[in-house]
Amino acid sequence: MEPTLGIYAAFFVVGCAASMLNSIAGGGSVFSLPVMIFLGLPPTIANGTNRIGLIVGNLSSAYNLHKHGYLNKKILLQLSMPSLLGAFAGVFFVVQLNDKVFQAILAIAIALVAIMSGLKKDVLGKPPKEPPERCTKMGFLGFFLVAIYGSIVQVGVGFLQIFALRRYTGLEMIQVNALKNTLTTIFLIISTAGLAIAGKVDWPLAIVTALGASFGGFLSSLLQCKKGNKFVERTVQVATVAVAIKMIYDVIAS
Repeated sequence: MEPTLGIYAAFFVVGCAASMLNSIAGGGSVFSLPVMIFLGLPPTIANGTNRIGLIVGNLSSAYNLHKHGYLNKKILLQLSMPSLLGAFAGVFFVVQLNDKVFQAILAIAIALVAIMSGLKKDVLGKPPKEPPERCTKMGFLGFFLVAIYGSIVQVGVGFLQIFALRRYTGLEMIQVNALKNTLTTIFLIISTAGLAIAGKVDWPLAIVTALGASFGGFLSSLLQCKKGNKFVERTVQVATVAVAIKMIYDVIAS
């Protein structure tokens, strides 16, 4: 595609909006990927280009939440290893995907995330009153699988991270978001590096998207710090319902 000033402006807005949604709740790629594809990027190129903005937006938000004391470093250290291993496992698959295979996986992922998004928070038991002292076997496996999924498809991984982190830690939502944004950045950097090496990133558009994402991530972290946990929880609830409806519609329409 031949980018115009209007295309660059559109990608900046897409990056900003997707980053704000991702930083607070998740599901930003459900919005950004279809828009990028609609604007002319092939699906696998859109997948790689989109991730540059996600990395920048997540880093911007995670840093600001960390600065305000919301990042639990002990849990982060526990879950960094399974996230890293899952990222390296997923990157071998993501670089080999062609457009048709990616779209097929995306359709399945949309259905699964829609189901997960509708689950009640205590469906697998109540979260612990205190985070575990050490990484449990189920925790290691769970976050390893989340990282594989996030490396390959990425769409809806924020909801999976929130669901898993609430089950594992029992922390408040704003603390969960700080962990989610940091852990997601770990496997996004690795998988995006693989996509970039494979030539599946449109760098001029990715840079513009990243600028928008940086602005959106900063704004979302300010909102979270100012509004607190209730704002985050309500935003997650609204975003979950909206994204689930969009995902189900996409599955039916395809």
